[in-house]
Amino acid sequence: MLIILLPITTICVAVAGFYVWHRQLIRKRHFEVADAALAAFSRTQAALGYARNPASFIGEGTSRTRDISGQPLQSTLLDRLFIPVERLRQNHEAFAELERVAFAVEVHFGDYVARQVREPLRAYNHIVVSTALQMELGSGFRREGGHRADYDDPDRLSDEIYKAKVAVETALRPHLEAPTLEQFLLLTELRASARRVIAFLVSLGRRLSGLASRRPA
Repeated sequence: MLIILLPITTICVAVAGFYVWHRQLIRKRHFEVADAALAAFSRTQAALGYARNPASFIGEGTSRTRDISGQPLQSTLLDRLFIPVERLRQNHEAFAELERVAFAVEVHFGDYVARQVREPLRAYNHIVVSTALQMELGSGFRREGGHRADYDDPDRLSDEIYKAKVAVETALRPHLEAPTLEQFLLLTELRASARRVIAFLVSLGRRLSGLASRRPA
């Protein structure tokens, strides 16, 4: 009887050990992706807030491509309009990192969470386009058809970023919380698995005992 049960027990222990290792590996990867996504989202959110801050400093906005024929007053106005884009470009690496992390989020947590993570990128593009339209009007350029520029709406952008942050925090923050010892060792699942294995072994032992008792002497 022991000769039969020992190999089965060894196999069950090996399978349970592999299962625990695999689950912990997945949990570690989820922690890494969630941590990187939350950090990148916070950095880009701060960059957007800085870019849209109405306060400015001397010399800001002067990195734009300049028209040498422009009037000094007009050039100063365009420099001021260009400040949000200039500030965003200073934080380009933060937005590039967010885009890289968003792909990992999509793989591990799904498309919906990844879309929320990418919300600062959409805000980035909106500010760039809105700034370009305002600069066109500021330079005297008029679009065909007389369309008005789609100016940056601070309230709408702030609301969209806030909603996205809530969704991202809700989806990813739980993966950063330290598990209890029981959760880390998967004791609940291991106990359930152990009960199933014991029940199987007991049932197998009874069947083998029954077969043995039926054999002719």
